[in-house]
Amino acid sequence: EVVIPAPYWVSYPDIVRLSGADPVIVNCDPRKGYVMSPEQLTAALTPKTRMIIMCNPSNPTGGAYTTEELEQIAQVLRRPEYAHVLVLSDEIYERLTYDNFEHTSFAALPGMKERTLLVHGFAKAYAMTGFRLGY
Repeated sequence: EVVIPAPYWVSYPDIVRLSGADPVIVNCDPRKGYVMSPEQLTAALTPKTRMIIMCNPSNPTGGAYTTEELEQIAQVLRRPEYAHVLVLSDEIYERLTYDNFEHTSFAALPGMKERTLLVHGFAKAYAMTGFRLGY
């Protein structure tokens, strides 16, 4: 199983299915900035969960997790029963934030570097529409 906060980029569930896994969709509240809470994450996790996909800042909502909100997610994942869960952190929109918002990479949190797969690229931040250069 792969946990996906919603709304999400349209391809995430299909990518999960192509890998042979089942997407588990967590509907996030617009009044809370479309940010998944630690309680929502805990409710979605099962022994079958292997990964969480987080897009921060989010496509399509633009919602972004503060450092404190990311730390709350990391605290859930630090529990022994979730030690096997990885995070795919899609941070391609990190440079597109406003109002002095400071982006924090999930991998920068204590103990999360080893458990984070970072997805990033140049196209969004540098107006390179159509270029598919990523890392």
